[in-house]
Amino acid sequence: MFQKMIERSALKKIHPYYEIDGWLTEREALGLFLTARKLRRDAVVVEIGSWQGKSTYCISKGLRSGKIYAIDPFNADAGFDQESRKEYAEKGASTDLLIRFTENMERLSVHDKIIVKKGYSYEMHNDFQKIDFLFIDGDHSIAGCRSDFELYASKVVRGGYIAFHDYYPDRDELGPTYVIENLVGNHFNFFRQYDSLWIGKKR
Repeated sequence: MFQKMIERSALKKIHPYYEIDGWLTEREALGLFLTARKLRRDAVVVEIGSWQGKSTYCISKGLRSGKIYAIDPFNADAGFDQESRKEYAEKGASTDLLIRFTENMERLSVHDKIIVKKGYSYEMHNDFQKIDFLFIDGDHSIAGCRSDFELYASKVVRGGYIAFHDYYPDRDELGPTYVIENLVGNHFNFFRQYDSLWIGKKR
């Protein structure tokens, strides 16, 4: 009962996330918010894959203080199969993604918590020493997701969190599923799952 009250209160705080284009269920949005809420003050959050800021917004609303580093090339270079790549390309062709991301974050008054890192994740990993919360939602291929994990996961502090979007146990061709099933367990314990959002905690 108490947990349900917490979740209802949290959903009210992030309700404007519905206005932002993207792929995130209500439960997944809630999971990002609640995980960010657990972080220490002055936390460092790294988000790989931001699109127009739907998940970025949910994390920022949960973050008490600190910064979110939003890594994305903002060129619609995404998708894990032909259909999803086509959808990304069509949406990306109709808008400047970085401008839309910035407008969304400013309109919802969370831009002061966000530092945009325009480019690919493999170009940015040396910019970080310690990470409190790592959210991997970029390249969904096995090679791409594995690269993100191998470049960034070791930087997550003990007791810190890692999250993957689009974890489907019956789809082993997806990067998030492969990494969670084969690599994550060496350093992280399962923490919680919200729909396809899988969250682990660093040992």
